[in-house]
Amino acid sequence: MKKHKILIVEDNLDDFQKLKIVLEENNYEVKHTATGKETFELLSEEVPDLVILDILLPDTDGFEVCKRIRKDKRFLSLPVLFYSIIRTIDDKLLGLEMGAADFLPKGTNNRELLMRIKNLLKRKEKLDEVLNHPFHDNVTKAFNQEYFQHRLQKECARSKRYNRNLSFAIIDVDKFEMVTNMFGHQTGNCLLKKIAETVQANIRTVDEVCRFGQDQFGVLFPEADLRDAFFSTDRVRQIWATSEIGKQICTMQVTISCGVSAFGKDTVDKNDLVAQTQAALKKAKTEGENRTRSFSKQFGYG
Repeated sequence: MKKHKILIVEDNLDDFQKLKIVLEENNYEVKHTATGKETFELLSEEVPDLVILDILLPDTDGFEVCKRIRKDKRFLSLPVLFYSIIRTIDDKLLGLEMGAADFLPKGTNNRELLMRIKNLLKRKEKLDEVLNHPFHDNVTKAFNQEYFQHRLQKECARSKRYNRNLSFAIIDVDKFEMVTNMFGHQTGNCLLKKIAETVQANIRTVDEVCRFGQDQFGVLFPEADLRDAFFSTDRVRQIWATSEIGKQICTMQVTISCGVSAFGKDTVDKNDLVAQTQAALKKAKTEGENRTRSFSKQFGYG
């Protein structure tokens, strides 16, 4: 069983020792700092599971320490429990306003203190699960398939219910297997990363890019009809085709082929939309690569 690590920020040694005994008796590992400076020096080296914080410190106050912790992205899930002498209700309100997860007065019954600590640690574990969920592809930093399928499902349902425009594109790296065979997988990954960056830099901020397959990217275009999505996708293709990035990575010109489709009245669901897009991509590949083709059930290929 994991032994949770708790940092006590307290300059009064008697108060620290009392708290330390209670926590260690309940199988918690205890760390100690007495000033704001010491606290951030320790946090730069290791992150505890909980910070118990006094208001009055020699070099600063607990409110400022809490505020700095909350502003640092490294400590998004780190709970701060103020454990201090409460002079007025304003102390408690200010502590909560600075981002504290809880506030208890010194002398609180040990059973209540331990229950509050237990609850805060449970909340942290749940938050860590959410924050650490792998929404992004490790190589390209684009969204991964799991996240993207969820988004595609929601956008298709929204388009169908409210009759809103929605388009989807698949971008395929031409002759990617040849690149990896000749130059290795590390070079292939570098190429994929640069293509993902190029796509992301040349679409709208509301559009979303994902790693759709080994050598493919999917692009979701909310509120965009087939014509607009085709234009945006082909513009990305042209920008990549005229850049020297591919040659800089693997000494050969690497192109991309694209298929685009829109969610129409005759589109059944997300699987149907993907199938339409894949049909358009297949057309682009069989016609010689380095081109963009569209498909809709109403108008066929374009």
